[in-house]
Amino acid sequence: MYIPEEKISEILNTSDIVDVISESVILKKSGRNFFGLCPFHSEKTPSFSVNANKQIFHCFGCSAGGNVLSYVMKYHGISFPEAAKMLAFKHNITIEAQIDSPAKKKEYQIKESLFRLNKTVMGFFFDELKSSKQGETARKYLINRGISDDTIEQFKLGFSSDNWDVIVKVLKELKISRKVAVQSGLVLERKQKSGYYDRFRNRIMFPIFDINMQVAGFGGRVMDDSMPKYMNSPETPVYNKSRILYGLHASKQHCRQEGLVYIVEGYFDFLSLYQHGIKNTVASLGTALTSDHVRILKGYAPKMILVFDSDAAGINAAKRSIKIFMKEGVDTRILVLPEGNDPDSYVVKHGQEAFNELALNAKTVMQFLLQVSIDTHGLSVEGRIRILEDMRQHLILIQDSALRSLYVKELAETLNIDEKAVLEKVRELYLNHPEKRSSLMNDKKDEDVLESDRREEQIISIMLNYPEIIDEIVNTDVLDYFYSEKLKRIGKKILRVDPKKEAFITTVMAKIEKNEDQELIASYAMNDFFLEEDIHQKALSLINRIIRVRKKQENTLTSKIICAEKGCDSDLMELLKQKQAEIRQLHDQ
Repeated sequence: MYIPEEKISEILNTSDIVDVISESVILKKSGRNFFGLCPFHSEKTPSFSVNANKQIFHCFGCSAGGNVLSYVMKYHGISFPEAAKMLAFKHNITIEAQIDSPAKKKEYQIKESLFRLNKTVMGFFFDELKSSKQGETARKYLINRGISDDTIEQFKLGFSSDNWDVIVKVLKELKISRKVAVQSGLVLERKQKSGYYDRFRNRIMFPIFDINMQVAGFGGRVMDDSMPKYMNSPETPVYNKSRILYGLHASKQHCRQEGLVYIVEGYFDFLSLYQHGIKNTVASLGTALTSDHVRILKGYAPKMILVFDSDAAGINAAKRSIKIFMKEGVDTRILVLPEGNDPDSYVVKHGQEAFNELALNAKTVMQFLLQVSIDTHGLSVEGRIRILEDMRQHLILIQDSALRSLYVKELAETLNIDEKAVLEKVRELYLNHPEKRSSLMNDKKDEDVLESDRREEQIISIMLNYPEIIDEIVNTDVLDYFYSEKLKRIGKKILRVDPKKEAFITTVMAKIEKNEDQELIASYAMNDFFLEEDIHQKALSLINRIIRVRKKQENTLTSKIICAEKGCDSDLMELLKQKQAEIRQLHDQ
């Protein structure tokens, strides 16, 4: 898709990167920049930085970086045109885009078609619930479940009738192509390939909204004991179950205000809590929680409480989820409801205050796991040994050594085992754990970064932050003396932008196509090394040094190769040429 350059500039100049990123990351001002927890990798200490003046972001932990468009693309997993369209819509900017690649055009059109189709079908299901004779049973069912008309209206609940081809006929009337119909997940092809039939039949329908309020898919629940009880849309070009949480579109601001999010499993659990005033809630759509889910939620609340039923299935679901939260370094609590309750039934019966009171006593992850292990093995001598074995598997996942030490102490006291013995058992497993061992090995890796690399990086940083120096870069041809081909390429791209242009870094970034180049530019633009120095003098010093070192090294190597050739020392000549190639290769990386 081609979007005119002036429109991209308008989007970049109108969008404020701090405002956009603040919608999904909790940012705090520190010095000239804003910092928060990176949404793209696991971390407990903020290394994700946003600079309002330069309109760029950069993570010092995982190297993600770029401008506001780069962020929207990476965070939502969408293409450049989709990100541009999203920001344009947000700021009431009209764009007329042309797609030059037939494949990309098709992909874009399919996504647009699916969103439009889902919205239309949502309206159809909603009308069936509110008005149709068949929907009367569903209406009574929702009343009995305590779901109000306001909740039905806000979340656009609907009803799919007990027929095999209602949606098939709707799609035919809308003249939806077979390909789009199947990709939507709303219909399935018959085994005999003689036609199609509806996926959802005789179910309460729950539209699943993405964070941008678009209908990405649907969930359906039966009103009797039929199986499966719940059915969700399959993965489609617009529905990615590992990134979407039910209700987040409505609850995200409440999560941010409370600094806490409750995570439940089912649609009715979410709706009942939300309806009873506990609006900082999301549901996992009955699927396993993923790292993406947790990272997305970290952008809205630093603390999370997993709310589960008290039965064996609820306990097992909690245990399965915990590992992900521990790896992501999130302050997580587990709330197991009193026996015989799920979040829906508990809040309907006891109300908001009772639920909040219960939540105050939610267990930490380690307290929960310890209690489960005690309930399983008992506190006999053999039982305590098994508990220790269970718990050390969890303790090695804790990244914070101080926190791990506190839990070791608590475990030793609970089991009445010497703390040193517990610590030794944990350390033994920690050192033998494949992930930890590879991590330790990586930490010890020698990073062979030559001094010339640092000088070349500093030149790129100066070009970005002090474009008035660019004339000197051009006059000296210093980029031609760079060892690093990657930095040379980026430097040449920077030279294509008029240094007198306002918002220079933003303009440069808009002309860079590769994600990795954008990330490098963001990191060099963020690392402004020279605040207290005479920048003109510093630039000239670096330029002269780069040129001098390159000439000297090439002359030395060339001289040695010539001498080796004259002396007919073929082995030495080969070694010198290899060394020359190694230097080039090192800087090409």
